[in-house]
Amino acid sequence: MNLFARPSVSIGTLGLIVALDQLTKAYALQLLGDSVFDGAIRSDHARRIIGDYVRLFVAYNPGAAFSIAPQRLLPFLHPTVFYGLLVGMAAYFLAKLWIARRNAIVRLAIVMVLGGALGNFIDRLRLHFVVDFISVGIPGITWRWPTFNLADSAICVGAVLLAWGEHKVAAQRDHRQARHVPNPQPDEIGPDGSGRTPDTEAST
Repeated sequence: MNLFARPSVSIGTLGLIVALDQLTKAYALQLLGDSVFDGAIRSDHARRIIGDYVRLFVAYNPGAAFSIAPQRLLPFLHPTVFYGLLVGMAAYFLAKLWIARRNAIVRLAIVMVLGGALGNFIDRLRLHFVVDFISVGIPGITWRWPTFNLADSAICVGAVLLAWGEHKVAAQRDHRQARHVPNPQPDEIGPDGSGRTPDTEAST
Protein backbone atom coordinates (compact mmCIF):
# COMPACT_ATOMS: atom_id res chain seq x y z
CA MET A 1 0.00 0.00 0.00
CA ASN A 2 1.34 3.41 -1.01
CA LEU A 3 1.05 5.48 2.16
CA PHE A 4 2.59 8.50 0.46
CA ALA A 5 -0.40 8.61 -1.90
CA ARG A 6 -2.22 10.17 1.07
CA PRO A 7 -1.56 13.91 1.27
CA SER A 8 -1.75 13.78 5.07
CA VAL A 9 1.11 11.24 5.26
CA SER A 10 3.30 13.17 2.83
CA ILE A 11 2.65 16.50 4.57
CA GLY A 12 3.26 14.92 7.98
CA THR A 13 6.56 13.41 6.81
CA LEU A 14 7.60 16.74 5.31
CA GLY A 15 6.85 18.45 8.62
CA LEU A 16 8.83 15.81 10.51
CA ILE A 17 11.89 16.38 8.29
CA VAL A 18 11.71 20.13 8.81
CA ALA A 19 11.24 19.73 12.57
CA LEU A 20 14.17 17.31 12.93
CA ASP A 21 16.36 19.61 10.86
CA GLN A 22 15.56 22.63 13.01
CA LEU A 23 15.93 20.68 16.27
CA THR A 24 19.34 19.26 15.33
CA LYS A 25 20.57 22.72 14.32
CA ALA A 26 19.36 24.23 17.59
CA TYR A 27 21.03 21.42 19.53
CA ALA A 28 24.27 21.90 17.58
CA LEU A 29 24.28 25.62 18.34
CA GLN A 30 23.68 24.94 22.02
CA LEU A 31 26.23 22.12 22.29
CA LEU A 32 28.96 23.37 19.99
CA GLY A 33 28.55 27.14 19.96
CA ASP A 34 30.37 29.18 17.35
CA SER A 35 32.92 26.56 16.33
CA VAL A 36 34.34 28.47 13.37
CA PHE A 37 36.13 31.74 14.02
CA ASP A 38 37.93 33.62 11.23
CA GLY A 39 37.84 30.49 9.07
CA ALA A 40 39.57 28.29 11.67
CA ILE A 41 37.94 25.51 13.68
CA ARG A 42 37.92 26.14 17.42
CA SER A 43 39.05 22.80 18.83
CA ASP A 44 37.41 23.49 22.16
CA HIS A 45 33.99 23.35 20.49
CA ALA A 46 34.58 20.71 17.81
CA ARG A 47 33.42 17.19 18.69
CA ARG A 48 34.94 14.08 17.16
CA ILE A 49 32.25 11.44 16.68
CA ILE A 50 34.23 8.84 14.71
CA GLY A 51 37.80 10.05 15.04
CA ASP A 52 38.61 12.48 12.26
CA TYR A 53 36.20 10.72 9.92
CA VAL A 54 33.14 12.48 11.37
CA ARG A 55 33.39 15.72 13.33
CA LEU A 56 30.75 18.13 14.51
CA PHE A 57 31.33 21.87 14.50
CA VAL A 58 29.11 24.80 13.62
CA ALA A 59 29.76 26.70 10.41
CA TYR A 60 27.57 29.41 8.92
CA ASN A 61 26.84 29.21 5.21
CA PRO A 62 25.76 32.56 3.71
CA GLY A 63 25.69 31.18 0.17
CA ALA A 64 23.82 28.39 -1.55
CA ALA A 65 24.56 24.66 -1.41
CA PHE A 66 28.20 23.83 -0.55
CA SER A 67 28.87 27.54 0.11
CA ILE A 68 28.31 28.53 -3.54
CA ALA A 69 27.61 32.27 -3.60
CA PRO A 70 24.89 33.13 -6.14
CA GLN A 71 25.56 36.85 -5.57
CA ARG A 72 28.80 36.45 -7.53
CA LEU A 73 26.76 35.61 -10.62
CA LEU A 74 23.75 37.75 -9.73
CA PRO A 75 25.12 40.61 -7.61
CA PHE A 76 21.77 42.41 -7.70
CA LEU A 77 19.94 39.46 -6.10
CA HIS A 78 20.11 38.82 -2.36
CA PRO A 79 21.01 35.17 -1.56
CA THR A 80 17.82 34.74 0.50
CA VAL A 81 15.71 36.00 -2.40
CA PHE A 82 17.61 33.73 -4.78
CA TYR A 83 17.06 30.73 -2.52
CA GLY A 84 13.38 31.63 -2.04
CA LEU A 85 12.82 31.75 -5.80
CA LEU A 86 14.65 28.45 -6.19
CA VAL A 87 12.60 26.76 -3.47
CA GLY A 88 9.36 28.16 -4.91
CA MET A 89 10.09 26.85 -8.41
CA ALA A 90 11.21 23.48 -7.07
CA ALA A 91 8.10 23.18 -4.90
CA TYR A 92 5.85 23.95 -7.89
CA PHE A 93 7.40 21.36 -10.21
CA LEU A 94 7.83 18.72 -7.50
CA ALA A 95 4.21 19.13 -6.38
CA LYS A 96 3.07 18.55 -9.97
CA LEU A 97 5.30 15.47 -10.13
CA TRP A 98 3.89 14.21 -6.81
CA ILE A 99 0.38 14.41 -8.28
CA ALA A 100 1.39 12.76 -11.54
CA ARG A 101 3.31 9.83 -10.04
CA ARG A 102 1.81 7.01 -7.99
CA ASN A 103 5.17 5.42 -7.25
CA ALA A 104 5.89 5.44 -3.50
CA ILE A 105 9.65 5.92 -3.97
CA VAL A 106 9.13 9.00 -6.15
CA ARG A 107 6.67 10.54 -3.71
CA LEU A 108 8.92 9.89 -0.71
CA ALA A 109 11.84 11.40 -2.61
CA ILE A 110 9.82 14.53 -3.40
CA VAL A 111 8.87 14.90 0.27
CA MET A 112 12.52 14.57 1.34
CA VAL A 113 13.78 17.14 -1.17
CA LEU A 114 11.07 19.64 -0.26
CA GLY A 115 11.56 19.04 3.47
CA GLY A 116 15.29 19.68 3.22
CA ALA A 117 14.81 22.77 1.07
CA LEU A 118 12.27 24.23 3.49
CA GLY A 119 14.52 23.48 6.47
CA ASN A 120 17.38 25.48 4.98
CA PHE A 121 15.05 28.24 3.79
CA ILE A 122 13.77 28.73 7.34
CA ASP A 123 17.39 29.33 8.40
CA ARG A 124 17.77 32.02 5.75
CA LEU A 125 14.57 33.75 6.77
CA ARG A 126 15.51 33.69 10.47
CA LEU A 127 19.29 34.08 10.40
CA HIS A 128 20.17 35.06 6.81
CA PHE A 129 22.51 32.05 6.63
CA VAL A 130 22.29 28.27 6.99
CA VAL A 131 23.63 26.42 10.02
CA ASP A 132 25.91 23.51 9.03
CA PHE A 133 27.52 21.26 11.60
CA ILE A 134 28.45 17.84 10.14
CA SER A 135 31.94 17.41 8.69
CA VAL A 136 33.22 14.18 7.12
CA GLY A 137 36.65 13.43 5.71
CA ILE A 138 39.59 11.06 5.67
CA PRO A 139 42.30 11.44 8.35
CA GLY A 140 45.56 12.73 6.94
CA ILE A 141 43.89 14.51 4.04
CA THR A 142 43.47 18.26 4.42
CA TRP A 143 40.42 18.55 2.16
CA ARG A 144 37.13 17.54 3.76
CA TRP A 145 33.63 17.28 2.33
CA PRO A 146 31.79 20.62 2.64
CA THR A 147 30.09 20.90 6.02
CA PHE A 148 26.40 20.00 5.83
CA ASN A 149 23.29 19.45 7.92
CA LEU A 150 20.26 17.17 8.10
CA ALA A 151 18.39 19.20 5.47
CA ASP A 152 21.27 18.80 3.02
CA SER A 153 21.24 15.05 3.66
CA ALA A 154 17.49 14.87 3.00
CA ILE A 155 17.94 16.75 -0.29
CA CYS A 156 20.81 14.53 -1.47
CA VAL A 157 19.17 11.23 -0.47
CA GLY A 158 15.86 12.44 -1.91
CA ALA A 159 17.52 13.33 -5.22
CA VAL A 160 19.05 9.84 -5.48
CA LEU A 161 15.71 8.21 -4.64
CA LEU A 162 13.96 10.44 -7.16
CA ALA A 163 16.30 9.33 -9.95
CA TRP A 164 15.88 5.69 -8.93
CA GLY A 165 12.10 6.00 -8.68
CA GLU A 166 11.83 7.69 -12.07
CA HIS A 167 13.97 4.89 -13.54
CA LYS A 168 11.58 2.29 -12.09
CA VAL A 169 8.56 4.19 -13.45
CA ALA A 170 10.12 4.33 -16.92
CA ALA A 171 11.02 0.62 -16.78
CA GLN A 172 7.48 -0.32 -15.76
CA ARG A 173 6.03 1.85 -18.53
CA ASP A 174 8.30 0.24 -21.13
CA HIS A 175 7.36 -3.22 -19.84
CA ARG A 176 3.63 -2.48 -20.14
CA GLN A 177 4.10 -1.14 -23.64
CA ALA A 178 6.12 -4.18 -24.66
CA ARG A 179 3.35 -6.52 -23.49
CA HIS A 180 0.94 -4.91 -25.98
CA VAL A 181 3.20 -5.59 -28.99
CA PRO A 182 1.88 -8.76 -30.75
CA ASN A 183 4.38 -11.50 -31.48
CA PRO A 184 4.91 -12.14 -35.22
CA GLN A 185 3.12 -15.15 -36.67
CA PRO A 186 5.18 -17.95 -38.28
CA ASP A 187 4.31 -16.83 -41.82
CA GLU A 188 5.32 -13.25 -40.94
CA ILE A 189 8.90 -14.13 -39.99
CA GLY A 190 11.39 -13.37 -42.72
CA PRO A 191 14.57 -15.26 -43.57
CA ASP A 192 16.59 -13.03 -41.27
CA GLY A 193 14.26 -13.74 -38.35
CA SER A 194 12.63 -10.29 -38.39
CA GLY A 195 8.94 -9.66 -38.80
CA ARG A 196 7.68 -9.11 -42.35
CA THR A 197 5.25 -6.33 -43.06
CA PRO A 198 2.44 -6.47 -45.67
CA ASP A 199 4.44 -4.01 -47.84
CA THR A 200 7.40 -6.43 -47.78
CA GLU A 201 5.16 -9.32 -48.82
CA ALA A 202 3.68 -7.30 -51.67
CA SER A 203 7.11 -6.41 -53.00
CA THR A 204 8.13 -10.06 -53.05
